[in-house]
Amino acid sequence: MISLTDPAYRRRGHRRAIMQGLLDRFRELEVCRVGLYASVDGEPLYRALGFVDHPDPSLYWRP
Repeated sequence: MISLTDPAYRRRGHRRAIMQGLLDRFRELEVCRVGLYASVDGEPLYRALGFVDHPDPSLYWRP
C-alpha cells in the first residue's frame, strides 16, 4: 500500500479533518453504515473516529 500524502504534509491532521467532515456529512444524510479497509498505519485513526471490527475484514462506522 502506498501513502498519497507528501511526507512534508503528514502528521498535520489533514486525514482526520477530512474524515471528520465526511462522517459529519454522512450523519446529515442519515447514512446508516460506512465501511472501509484500513491500512495498518491508518487503523488507529479510524478506530479513534469510532470505526469498529465487523465480521468481514473491513471496519465500519455507525453514527
